[in-house]
Amino acid sequence: MTEVSGFQLKRGGPEVYEASWVRAQMGRAAEDLVAAVNVAPGDRVIDVGCGTGVVARTAAELTGSAADVIGTDVSAEMVEAAAKFAAEAGYPDIVWLECDAAAIPLPDATFDVVLCQQGLQFMPDKPGAMAEMARVMKPGGRLALSVWKARSPIGAAFSTVLDREFGEGTTAPWDMVYSLGDRNRLHDLAAGAGLREAYVSFDVKFARHPSPTNFITGAIAGSPIAGTIEKLPVSEHDRLIREILEELAEFQDDYGLAVPAQCLTLTARR
Repeated sequence: MTEVSGFQLKRGGPEVYEASWVRAQMGRAAEDLVAAVNVAPGDRVIDVGCGTGVVARTAAELTGSAADVIGTDVSAEMVEAAAKFAAEAGYPDIVWLECDAAAIPLPDATFDVVLCQQGLQFMPDKPGAMAEMARVMKPGGRLALSVWKARSPIGAAFSTVLDREFGEGTTAPWDMVYSLGDRNRLHDLAAGAGLREAYVSFDVKFARHPSPTNFITGAIAGSPIAGTIEKLPVSEHDRLIREILEELAEFQDDYGLAVPAQCLTLTARR
């Protein structure tokens, strides 16, 4: 039986995620991830926990053949959306596979590169998922995996406003987003999977969007509390969006929203 984390997109769905988070943050972060292991022509690449497929699409730009790229996700809805977005971007040959990251139905030693962007923290069986990533990697293959290190100002703003509105602890389940932001835990997971040359680097990604209102509206629509929010009168919904933006006032510049988020990236070899 496929096991999921319980932290899945709700009402907003993949389209909202692609329009808000991918545009604002995850697209640029995907470029950083593939650069961390120098994805190059001829590489076979797997994107584990692919979501809407931005990492797989970014890798396909560099491999020389989109058919050498596979994206996997536990969510059938995400896999379907990833295929759609890839085709629209000119990469119809990327292969998409619905599966649990801890049980990838592919042969041993298949891929030169394994990528996982902001997915491992949501996987119930983290050691199992890491072991599978190592198993499908060729000897000498490269891994690049990213997780958020700590709650970002966006997370803090959501917590302040939504917990005040709906009760203390409303956003506590969202802390799963930051649950793996410990360098030692990443090293332990890499060692447990038999990976070598493991290094963890720290940097800061930015969620940058030209329309702060559109971004926060989309982020809320794709959140676990979306069902509650959508039942509110329009005036109350808009008030909450304004209050969240007020919490983020210092992160708005002349080009829109620019919010930092601390990130850890693990690179390793098999």
